[in-house]
Amino acid sequence: MRAVLAVLASVAVLAGCSASGEQPNDADAVPGPSAPTPDGPIPPVRNPKDLTAIAPCLLLTPAQLEANQIDQPGEPKNALGNTGCEWSDKAHTREFAVFVDIGNDVLRNVYRQRNAIPVLEITQVGGQPAIRTKDDVDGASCYYRVAAANAQTLIVRFTSLRPGHEDPCGAAREFAEAVIDNLPPLKG
Repeated sequence: MRAVLAVLASVAVLAGCSASGEQPNDADAVPGPSAPTPDGPIPPVRNPKDLTAIAPCLLLTPAQLEANQIDQPGEPKNALGNTGCEWSDKAHTREFAVFVDIGNDVLRNVYRQRNAIPVLEITQVGGQPAIRTKDDVDGASCYYRVAAANAQTLIVRFTSLRPGHEDPCGAAREFAEAVIDNLPPLKG
């Protein structure tokens, strides 16, 4: 339940960012390979994938779930209008969740809030622009937000229910990569 509340809080922050129109000041701009931009160093999506083509609980194959030690069926979830799915194992040692955000520029919204996020790293997952975050430096949950296409974002959360035994960001990244690999190209 705590993990669901954390996801809801993260989605609420993102929704607030979209609605507020908050702009970072020039002092917050991070220089990249070219001139700084108000949105920071987030690269464009070069190989768009269609995140709407597959229902969230079907984003992974049974073999991929088994490889991630998931032996329970996914449970559909909804967080502030974003559809998703959550999986766990019988031993209740790990939880994965995915949410699909359509219509928002999630990566830039998260980047604009970077001063309030304890851990934030701009990265790539499966060749797609992504941001890795943690709400607590030593926490047992890790998030990846991956731009599948413009205004199509995959949000992955992994929580290790055995703190200290597993790197939550490594597991979250593997899960996100598997989902991105399963998505078809965006048509049109």
